[in-house]
Amino acid sequence: MSGIKNTQVSGAQDDSTGASSAVDYDHHELHEGSSFTVCDVQSVDTTTMKWQITTPDSTKYSHMVFNPECTGEFYMLVTEASDRVDGTALVEMNRRRVGTPKVPGTIVTRTPTGGATDGAMLFAKRSGATGVAAKTVAAGSSRGTNEWILKPNTKYVVSITTYATVFVTFCVDWYEHTDKN
Repeated sequence: MSGIKNTQVSGAQDDSTGASSAVDYDHHELHEGSSFTVCDVQSVDTTTMKWQITTPDSTKYSHMVFNPECTGEFYMLVTEASDRVDGTALVEMNRRRVGTPKVPGTIVTRTPTGGATDGAMLFAKRSGATGVAAKTVAAGSSRGTNEWILKPNTKYVVSITTYATVFVTFCVDWYEHTDKN
């Protein structure tokens, strides 16, 4: 027996089983090929390391979740409207690895330079404990409570300060979406 088609049923339905099917919108964006990630691991020695996120000058909005991790205590500050110049380019990966992946409009770099300001504070987060060897501390995230819709054509700086020699894993996940209205 062949799968049941969606033509007679409103809503999504599995072709194989006929069961109703629903996914969160961010998961839908993964299937559409509009979901991206960047992860960068750096050794940070009681100092501050910075990353810059530059959103596209378009009607595609970056819906971003910040997911830092650290092998010790850290303080993360996210600022908006930087005038810095992009630093070392990082590779933005499309999370859909089937076919020819779409290219994101959002650019992520490490160690921005020049300019006079990182911008205005958007939010800050402190997590972890100093002196806790070999334990990774994740700041934790849930898309529903930690998702930010970033302004187009804007530079954001993420500064992570550490209090011991630790490894910092800077990860951001986002999808790019154009509003219908």
